[in-house]
Amino acid sequence: MRLVIPILLLSLVIAGCEEKKPPVPIPSVTVAPVITSDVVVSQTWVGLLDGYQNADVRAQVTGYLLSQNYKEGTLIKAGDVLFIIDARPFEAALAQAQADYAQKVAEAQLGQITLDRQTQLFKTKVISEQEFDTAATNAQAAVASAAAAQASVQSAQVNLNYCTITAPFEGIVGKAQAQIGDLVGPGGSATVLTQISQLDPIKAIFSITEREYLMASTLLSNLQAQAEDNTTGKISMTLADGEEYPKTGKFDFVNRQVNVATGTIEVEALFPNPGNILRPGLFARITAPVSHLNGALLVPQQAVLELQGNHMVSIVGADDVISTVPVKKGPIDGANIVVQGKLKAGDNVVVGGVEKVRPGMKVKSSPVQAAPSPTPPAKPATSALSTPSPRAIS
Repeated sequence: MRLVIPILLLSLVIAGCEEKKPPVPIPSVTVAPVITSDVVVSQTWVGLLDGYQNADVRAQVTGYLLSQNYKEGTLIKAGDVLFIIDARPFEAALAQAQADYAQKVAEAQLGQITLDRQTQLFKTKVISEQEFDTAATNAQAAVASAAAAQASVQSAQVNLNYCTITAPFEGIVGKAQAQIGDLVGPGGSATVLTQISQLDPIKAIFSITEREYLMASTLLSNLQAQAEDNTTGKISMTLADGEEYPKTGKFDFVNRQVNVATGTIEVEALFPNPGNILRPGLFARITAPVSHLNGALLVPQQAVLELQGNHMVSIVGADDVISTVPVKKGPIDGANIVVQGKLKAGDNVVVGGVEKVRPGMKVKSSPVQAAPSPTPPAKPATSALSTPSPRAIS
């Protein structure tokens, strides 16, 4: 009994020395609702700009270059004179052809007169049938010779016209590749006198993979058939300075076959180019729609957590208790991301404080506050392909 009393006293002393633990506070989190929206999934590729039409201007007759009649790098119209070749040899050839033609016409007329006389003599049995046939043949040969001479006149006139080299279409004309006094002419090794490109609209050429093409083939057909003023699913372009081009483009052409060496297919888009600012050879990042997602589920990007290769979101239920839902990530849409899983529109997913909650934990939730929209900084130039991103259909 004497031993028990000290032990009880010691226990009371120890218990009195223990600090009383405070209750565990309920964590506070911010939440955002799951939303649904129709989005256009887009992909970005590196493309190359080229003229809508491009032409190498060459001489079609052999002669000495007399003059250059344009200023390099300027806009010219169809039919404007670019170069003039010495026309004197071709003027002489035309005059000779015209003289030959006149002679052949006279011979044909004489042959016809002779045939008319021989016909009357043949009817009265004055000449033989052989003489009549000879006269008829000579008359026909004279007519054929006149026709050949007329063709020579036309050919000589065409060659003379070729001495004046004109622009085939409106566009920007390039640097002259031949100098005044050079001997120029046609043929496989003919000198390119200059080049001309139609730049409004301008083409953006890029290649997509077989998989991307199969995913987007229906959408490509629909977009090509859209009216010019339909802006849904339009193509955007970012230039080398990192700035997005203010005009949107549209699909124009999909090549007939896949390149078996690269596994890609060539696609062309057209962009308005007022003022001819964009030039062939520029590189650009082309962002184009590849598919539609109807009624996609969207959550803020920071709501999705990754754990050992799996993704999940935390949901605050009606009783303020946390539950986790596995999801599959889709493309990014601005601050949101498309997800697939057992979610529905209106579910509150944890956005702030998601790292400190666990399934079954009770929390205090409040709606996330929208941050004020700051002035967007200039986009940095980049040559890397961007991640696929959807755009909401307006």
